[in-house]
Amino acid sequence: MVSFFKKNYEFIFCIIVFCVILTISLNPEPYISSTFVGLKVWATIVLPSLFVFFVLTKLFMGLNSSLKLFNFLDKIFYKLFKVKKTGGYVFFMSAISGYPIGAKLISEFYLNGTISQVEAKRLISFCSTSGPMFILGSVAVNMFNDYKLGIIILISHLFSSLLNGLFYRNIGTRFIQNDTKNTPNNISVSTKKSLNDVMYDTIISILMVGGYITLSFTLLEFITRLSIFSYIQNFFENTLNFASFESILKGMVELTNGCVSLVNPNISKRVLCILLTALTSFGGLSIHLQSQMFLSKVKIKYSYFLLTKVTQTIISVLISGVFSMIFL
Repeated sequence: MVSFFKKNYEFIFCIIVFCVILTISLNPEPYISSTFVGLKVWATIVLPSLFVFFVLTKLFMGLNSSLKLFNFLDKIFYKLFKVKKTGGYVFFMSAISGYPIGAKLISEFYLNGTISQVEAKRLISFCSTSGPMFILGSVAVNMFNDYKLGIIILISHLFSSLLNGLFYRNIGTRFIQNDTKNTPNNISVSTKKSLNDVMYDTIISILMVGGYITLSFTLLEFITRLSIFSYIQNFFENTLNFASFESILKGMVELTNGCVSLVNPNISKRVLCILLTALTSFGGLSIHLQSQMFLSKVKIKYSYFLLTKVTQTIISVLISGVFSMIFL
């Protein structure tokens, strides 16, 4: 059975896509609405928070002295994660800016020869994070009106990413000698691009991010209308008495949608903290697609990125579980 799917996966995928096209064509109205919702989320939440960071990080990387600001982190990050001068900078920018800034920076550093592919794989294990604007602003305050909850989620999320990086610090060790040919001896990140070039690159990137978000909302609408979530939800409610599984599934497709679905007074604050931390650390399919858009340029397979997000999610759940018992 496995060999059959391997040999015919493209044909099977073609049939699935055709069925989706046919279904949407026969009843387009709900999918048009979900597309509009996805565009609205992108335009009102993602675009305002990411656009400025995309421009500024691109400009910042064009300055020869940009990495010198993070020289004090060089030795620490090299000993912990075995990455060179970009480690502290990429983690800091990812932690401040949120998804998918980490993947974007890793891609650009690799393309301009600053880091090797091995270093890129190590970096993505702890530099794929959400930011305080989303966790504290959108989730904690706007959705749940609980700033303390947001602080616990943020600390658990960032701490888990650093611990996750330790698990992947030796990835590619056997191939490091062959891979270092991509890395120059004298690191320089000057791209010497004009503001017009920076703006053009930013607009293309932000539009592609919007496209993936919109696609994920449409996909979520399609899956919901097939009642897949309902069947799984009923199973977990009847067997495990767990009533929030549908929200988790939605969050695994689109993070914001999943967090909104957890706005339920019947969920205890401790459980809520753990679930929100898990969803934030995993990111959801939409964020995975956004990140992979950049990581594909580094030739990092999605299976590897998915593995790093799964392990980070497990670590974040354990940390938030401890913190929620102490502080909530």
